[in-house]
Amino acid sequence: MLNQQYAILTVIDSYIEPLLIPVISSDKLGVCCGTIQIDSVSSSCGKAQGDRFKLTIPYVKQNLTWNVFFDSQCPEMGPDFIFNDNTFLADMDIDTLSTKVPSLAKWNPNDHNALLNVLVELLACYKQHQIQLLQKQTRLQIEYHMLMESTEMKQENVEMILLPFSSKPTEAKFLINLTVDLSKLQTRTCNSETDTAMLLVVFSGTDWNRIIPQLYFSKSLEEILGRTDTLSIPPFPPDQYLLNYVQRIKKYISDKINSVVQKLERKREYLAAFVSLKRNCSLEFDAINSSYMSALLSENDFYFVLNIQLPLEFPYEPPLVSMISVYHMVSQNNPYTEIVQNYPYDSAWKPSHMINELLRFVKQNVKKFQCNSCRICTL
Repeated sequence: MLNQQYAILTVIDSYIEPLLIPVISSDKLGVCCGTIQIDSVSSSCGKAQGDRFKLTIPYVKQNLTWNVFFDSQCPEMGPDFIFNDNTFLADMDIDTLSTKVPSLAKWNPNDHNALLNVLVELLACYKQHQIQLLQKQTRLQIEYHMLMESTEMKQENVEMILLPFSSKPTEAKFLINLTVDLSKLQTRTCNSETDTAMLLVVFSGTDWNRIIPQLYFSKSLEEILGRTDTLSIPPFPPDQYLLNYVQRIKKYISDKINSVVQKLERKREYLAAFVSLKRNCSLEFDAINSSYMSALLSENDFYFVLNIQLPLEFPYEPPLVSMISVYHMVSQNNPYTEIVQNYPYDSAWKPSHMINELLRFVKQNVKKFQCNSCRICTL
């Protein structure tokens, strides 16, 4: 998608292009993660390259659409905006606008971050606009003030919006960036800087008593805790405050992390036990996440590779085990492989007992595997 956005720059006026590169390169303008999209490019004076376009900006897990108007004949002039929410900046005077959006009042076309700075300031203004609208909704006002009065929550970690625009709102959305402590996961690398958990809470109904929560993880966090669409997060009772629910979700995530740590330790114990039992046979293993290992085994001078994959829910889910031939190929770069099924397994067993039972079962089936590999690969 980012490459497509850079392609759009070829139809943008040359003096505007450097201003747009930082905008489309930014992946986090507010709480919501996601890149800003550009489309609907046009020209104010019939030129081939455009100086007007539409920006789609992620906000509270939906999109704000802002039309941006430059004048290519006066590049020193800053842009004008039309917002899809016509209640925003509807009656703001020039002095107030200059105070709240100084990058626009002191526009510097030579600063390549000039447009990005204006968008950041406008988005902060939009958030304040939504906070003011909350004052007319008693429950929502209480919910927001409780969040802001909490020592656990910072204002920059919360976004909200009332929908629809320009009419009596029937839906309110709160997006909250949750702090996630992954210090117990000693294997985390610099990628941990991108770990993000966000809670979206949608209020609707009479007195805002119909509440739907949804949890979002960044891709890096999903790799640790699993996809959020497979999680069963606690329900949000209508008589509970949002702050209390946030604390409950944070504990839920903390418990998930503790569970992952415990499972990771069991994986390490399993691999360590296998290496100890078959020290001279081990080919490779995952030293970081302890998710797999392989060993070169033999029975009656017949050699094969035993590959073991430890699932995310190990030991509650058994390892995925396969036998791989070192003699036969079913196609180029694909050796003959069989999945080992129905081997003895109990999650309560010690790792050494799990492995011994597996190896005993594999030994009983080597002859069959050998015959199958010879038969199938010589057809």
